Amino acid sequence: MITLTLFFEILVGGIILGALYSLIAVGLNLQYGVTRMLNVAHGDFLMLGAYITYFSFTLFGINPFASMIVVAPLMFLIALIVYASILQRVVKISKSAEEVEWRSLLLCFGLSFVIQNVAMILWTANYRGYEAPSLGLVNIFGVTFEVNRIVIALISIIINVSLYLFLRFTKLGMAMRATVEQPEGAQLVGINIFMISAFSFSLGAILSGWAGTLISTFTTLNPFMGSSYTLIALVLVILAGIGSFKGNIVGGFLIGFLAYLTMRVIHSVLTLVVIYSCLIVILLVRPQGLFAR
Repeated sequence: MITLTLFFEILVGGIILGALYSLIAVGLNLQYGVTRMLNVAHGDFLMLGAYITYFSFTLFGINPFASMIVVAPLMFLIALIVYASILQRVVKISKSAEEVEWRSLLLCFGLSFVIQNVAMILWTANYRGYEAPSLGLVNIFGVTFEVNRIVIALISIIINVSLYLFLRFTKLGMAMRATVEQPEGAQLVGINIFMISAFSFSLGAILSGWAGTLISTFTTLNPFMGSSYTLIALVLVILAGIGSFKGNIVGGFLIGFLAYLTMRVIHSVLTLVVIYSCLIVILLVRPQGLFAR
């Protein structure tokens, strides 16, 4: 039986977890929505962001939340190199969006193994972790939560809203949306769709790295941690509908509530089972996603 206290705990805990899930998925949604690249190495970029934060804190004493300033340019540079050396040719030689999808899927599948094994060589397979500076505790509806978790949720929401405003109201954001909706027309008015694709992929990597930063504050790290986050991101992208950022946020909270409810009421081991079950139901009932246009 769910008591009132447990109900409020699930409510607040689901909001916190859902906000983080939406941030985990938004980078992949951006990359796939703009470039049609199915980046199944998404979680491995998240892992790199987590390690950059770990070393920034342990070696230089940079606050984990402040290290997002360090993570952003490094992830952008890494992603730009990956795109220019591996993925750019996929965009140029593919004659349709479907070709871009399956070619990028195969390439990124191999890229995932490369990143994981390079990370293992550099940092070994041992679990690493650090104790993030605590901001204290807060009591919400009679339930005590770490302020760090509240901050993580707020940062995730702010990033999502900022991205939406960027895409909606800036010239670069409008160029990205034009590339999605009318690529031929975008080229006719002078938009370089290859540069837009490179920027979109790199921006998605930054968002993934930032998600890794936030995750690193409360969990241990290892080179293979990204796979589960890639699958969570894929579930949310399918749930939301391709390119739907409103759906990404709503879907993140929905999955967050289900995941937290499973952890608190049933068992944490079954969390991923519940998430994948949602994926199966979505594919059967509404495969285009909740908010697809």
